[in-house]
Amino acid sequence: MKTNKRMMTLAIAITALLGAGVLMAAGPMAPPGPIPFSDYDSNGDGRISVDEFYAARNARIAEQARKGGMMRNAGNAPAFEQFDIDGDGYLSENELLKGQLSQLQENRMNRPMGGPGGPGGPGARPMASFSDFDSNSDGVVTPEEFDQTRAARQAEKATQGYPMRNAASSPSFATFDSNGDGVLTPDEFVPRSRNRLQQ
Repeated sequence: MKTNKRMMTLAIAITALLGAGVLMAAGPMAPPGPIPFSDYDSNGDGRISVDEFYAARNARIAEQARKGGMMRNAGNAPAFEQFDIDGDGYLSENELLKGQLSQLQENRMNRPMGGPGGPGGPGARPMASFSDFDSNSDGVVTPEEFDQTRAARQAEKATQGYPMRNAASSPSFATFDSNGDGVLTPDEFVPRSRNRLQQ
């Protein structure tokens, strides 16, 4: 009996070591989440052309496939034209971020399962929009509205049992207030970091 346990333990250890070696040989996976603006803007001119857009996307898909990564939502990836709000044939960083945020919201809402309050589940709640934060509907978000709405959303998530791992690193009001005028407009509301406003 002891010999069987030792053999089984040895077999598991060898399998784990071989598996770790394969993973290390594959190299690091691309970070999850949307592709950063700098990865799209290959020539560094501060805007993304149609060719740069699809080249970066195809490179990410190829890398994920090569390393055996998940290909979730690859089939419903939006076209360049959906991101090009002003129709000038190029994407600004703001257009890219707005498009990515919109796509992220759509993907979250299309998930089939999610548990109570989770994406696609009963009581599902999409990521916060500008109108969620503009509680008095005056077209701007004040620091007070920002803090109150965020606190309410965090409290709601906490009561639903969600861990609040990133609450302390959530972007501040000042992060969004790019012109420093003390209020946020819809254009400033696009996240400047990877943290989501859902928190």
